[in-house]
This record gives sequence, structure tokens and C-alpha cells, in this order.
Amino acid sequence: MTIQSIDPPRERTARVSKPVILWAVLCVALAFYSFLVWEAGFKLLPQNYDPSHQQLFDEVEAAGNQGVPYSEIAEKAQEAYPLWNNLTAMVTGTYFGFGSNGNSDPVRYYDSMAPVEKSALSLHMVLGGAVLILGMFQFTPSFRKKHRKAHRAIGGAYILALFAMCFAAIYHMVHTGIENTYQGFAFHIQLWFLALSTIIAQVLAIVFIKKRNFPLHLGFQIYTFAAFLNAPIQRYDWAVLGWVYPHLTQGEVNNLVNILTFWQCLLIGYALFAWNRSTAPVRPKPVEVAPHPVGLQVFLGLATVAAVLTVLASYLTGTGLSGWTVAQDVAPATTLAAEAALYAGRYVQTAGFGILIAAAIVSGMWLMMRDGTSTLARNIFYVSAVLAGLQQIAWGEQLGEPSMAVTSGGGFYIVSGLSLTAFALLALYFQSRGRENLWHEVMIFAVNFAFAPALIVWGHGLWYLLDVVPTYYADRGHGYVLAAGAAILTPTFNGFIGMMTSRETQSRVIS
Repeated sequence: MTIQSIDPPRERTARVSKPVILWAVLCVALAFYSFLVWEAGFKLLPQNYDPSHQQLFDEVEAAGNQGVPYSEIAEKAQEAYPLWNNLTAMVTGTYFGFGSNGNSDPVRYYDSMAPVEKSALSLHMVLGGAVLILGMFQFTPSFRKKHRKAHRAIGGAYILALFAMCFAAIYHMVHTGIENTYQGFAFHIQLWFLALSTIIAQVLAIVFIKKRNFPLHLGFQIYTFAAFLNAPIQRYDWAVLGWVYPHLTQGEVNNLVNILTFWQCLLIGYALFAWNRSTAPVRPKPVEVAPHPVGLQVFLGLATVAAVLTVLASYLTGTGLSGWTVAQDVAPATTLAAEAALYAGRYVQTAGFGILIAAAIVSGMWLMMRDGTSTLARNIFYVSAVLAGLQQIAWGEQLGEPSMAVTSGGGFYIVSGLSLTAFALLALYFQSRGRENLWHEVMIFAVNFAFAPALIVWGHGLWYLLDVVPTYYADRGHGYVLAAGAAILTPTFNGFIGMMTSRETQSRVIS
């Protein structure tokens, strides 16, 4: 008879998942920003007004234009500017942090505002930090599920703070106008879109929770949080890109940031929704796929034909954006010349890109609207999308950094190409894993980004027809920045909205 020893029970250490770690890092960054924005809001209060600050602004800006070390102007800068401006200058240098065509102008204007306007902007800042803190709890899956009463109570506070914050922002924009908005027309339009879309999304979130439609409630609620992320992400982008390009003004770098920020925030929102969704149980029955409405099929078919014709006209002629009259009217000549230089003497490469994008659009739309199982269409899409995406990244690198001559530099091409390539490869990954629901979801992003080279042309056409971009700002690239930003935002926005009702979302019992 043999006796086998029994190992004593071992204590299992709970492993922290990667999403939790990433969420914790983001929350720390947001909490730090909330502290900074509260400090800035407190400094802005009417009772803290000091008339000597106007002279300090001029002195610090002049020193920043000369690129003096921060230590030489630290005392004056800390007296007059909010803490986050000082921290940015410490990271990027004073030329970027305090120099002309940067944040000195809005800080100087805020200091000169009437007391009631200062109070409104201060309220906006304080509530902005508050909703970020509240959102950390609201969108943590374990907290949302385990503490329902607290979730509802915090949600009520979140909604009240959201509306007050947005209406304070609208009050500020109405009284500030385009001329006193940081970076003028382009940023002013973006702020209005941000405020109004946030209010609409919050109203929809309330409507859907009343209807007990939890996926749509969660999706629109996360959209509001993604909208709030624009402020901190923008500041962190300034710091990082200012460190990369310390010889550029903040205004030049902001041409690129205007394209990046909402794209980044919506992708963070998508990841946050996917994380919350992944913690929900799977439905026992597979999802029944309903056919697309005839009207939608007709509309998307026409959009596909228009997009293919647009990209072929742009790139088979070898002219790109500069060949369109609407772009010539809206975008600066220097911007179009910089882009045209990409194609000069490279007709085969340029025409090949147009054919690849057209192939990605056609095969992608075939998969989305007609036959999602076609192996041929899938392979055509993967190859054409990845190659076209890599070509855009290469062009973005060639265009280089932002400047007042080329506005956003290679930002549009890099973001468009990176998104197209990444989502196409992610779709291929989910296909290899047999995750067809997730394959379909990320393909919505990928196919939409195949339209980006056409969307930027259409964006210029829209601003040409509206004829609302003042000449002063059009000459400085604001029309181009808005068109490029829309060409990046539209595919991201479509993918984000599609996520709320995707097959993967329908396969989960979200509560």
C-alpha cells in the first residue's frame, strides 16, 4: 500500500486583466487633468482678477517667442498662467508653451472677460473635471453591476453636470464669437459640434434607458464621455506633439491635433463599450441577421458609385485633391501644392493607389451589403485596404510635420492610412479566430475608412457650397482642416454608432 502525499492548497492570486490596467492608467490621467482644470477654473474666477496679469502675459509671450529657458520666466508665468500652461511649457519649451500663435491669446482674453462670462467659463471647467471623475465610476463594469443604486445616483449627478456644463459652454461661445475663440473659425465650429452632439446624445441616452434599451443607452452615454475626453486628450496631445516639434508654434501643431482628437476619443469610447459589453453574458440563441432596408441599399449603392468615381478622378489623373475646383477655392494654394508634390513624377504609384482604394470600397461594400461570406471579396479587400493604407502612411510621412503652409501636414494621410490598415488587419484576425460577429463590427470601421480619400473631397465641396469660411481663415487652412477632420471623424463616427446595434452587441445580454 502506497501513500501519496497531498499538496497543501495554494492560494490563487487574482490576476488583473489588461483592460483594467489600461482603464486605471486612463483614470489616473483623467484625474490629474481634472485637478488641473479645477485649478484653472479657480484662477479664472472674477474675485481672483489681477490687472497686472495683462502685462505679465505680454512679457511671458515675448520671452516665449525668444525661446528662453522656462526657469527664467517661471515666477511670472506661474503668477499669470494656469498650472497646465506652465506644465506644458516645462515639457515642450517656452516657444511652444507661451509663444505667439498659441495659448497666450486665449488666456489673455479670458482674463479680460466680464465677470459673468468668467463665472460661466469657470463653471464649465469645474463641471468638466467633475463629469470625468463621475464617468470613471459609471463606466467601470464591476461598479456598474455590483452597485446599481450608486450607479443611478451618480448617473443623475452626471446628467445634471453634463447639461449645466454644455449650456455654460454655449453661453461662452455665443459671447466669445469666432474672433476670440482659440484658433478661430475651425475650432469654433468644432466646439459647437461637440456641445450640440453631446446634448443630443445625452437626450437619446435618457430616452433609451426609459425604453429599457440598455445597449443604446450605454452607447450614447459613452459617447458623451468620449466627447468630454476631447479636452484632456487635446492637452496631452499638445504636450506630446509640442515635445516632438518644439520649434513649431502651438497653433501649427493644433492644426494636426484638430484632426486627431475626436478620432482618438471615439476609439477610446469604442474600446470602453467593448469592454463593458464583454462582461455581459452571451445569449443562448444566435443572432438573426435582418436584411438591409431597400432605401438604405439604394443610398449606399449610390454612395459607393460616387466614392469610386471620386477617387478614380482624383488619382488616375495624377492630381489628387488639387485637381478639384472646390478644393482650390477652400484650401490654401500652399497646402494643395504640398500635396501635389507627392504625386509629381509618380503616376503609376498614384494611379495604383486610386485603383486599390476603389477595389477596397467595392469589395468592402459587397461584403457589407450583399455577400459577407465571399472569400474572394474578403481577400480583395484585405490586400487592397492594407496596401492603400500603407501608401497613405508613406505619403503622410513625406508631407511631414504641420505648419502654416501645409496646415495639418501629413496628419490626414497618416490617420486615414493607419486606421484603414489596422481595422483591415483586425478583421482578418477575427476571421482567423472564427469571430464572425466581431469581424463584421470592425469591418464597418474598415470599409468606412476606405471612403476617406473621397470624403475629404466631398468635405471641401460642402464648405464650397456653404461658402461660410471667412477668407482670412480659409487662407490659413481652416477649410482644409475641417474637411480633413470630417473625413476622419465620419468613418469613426459611423463605426461607433454601428457598434451599438452590431451583431456582437445583439449577441450579449447587456444590462
